[in-house]
Amino acid sequence: MPAADSGQEFWASFTLRVGEKRELALPGLGTAGFLWSASLDGDAAAVELAWERGFGTDDSPRPVGASAPERLRITAAAPGRARIHLAQQRPWEQGRPLAAHTVDVEVLPPQMPAEPASQPHDRGPR
Repeated sequence: MPAADSGQEFWASFTLRVGEKRELALPGLGTAGFLWSASLDGDAAAVELAWERGFGTDDSPRPVGASAPERLRITAAAPGRARIHLAQQRPWEQGRPLAAHTVDVEVLPPQMPAEPASQPHDRGPR
C-alpha cells in the first residue's frame, strides 16, 4: 500500500480467508496531532480492526521529534465484504482530513484441508 502524502487519497482492495490477517502501515504525524481513524461500511462482522501506534522494538536511533508510524491490523473474522474508510486528521478538527484511504476487503470461508488422494488398495494376487 503506498504511503500517504498530504491530501492524497487511494483505494485498495484485497481478499482474505477467515482467520488470515493483513497489516497496513500508515505514516504517522502524531507529533503534529494527526491520528489515523477507521470506520466500517458493509459487513462489519467480516473484519476485526486493531491499531498499533509507535515504533517497533528494534534499537535503531530516530531523530528527535520523529512521528511514529501507525499500523492497522485487519483480521478476517467471518465471510462477507467490508469497506474500511481511513482518515488522518486531528481529533479536535472538523472538515477534510489530511489524508484518506478506502480499503475494500472480501472475506472468504476458511480453506478446507485437501483430502488425501485415494490410494489403490493392494489386494494381492487373486
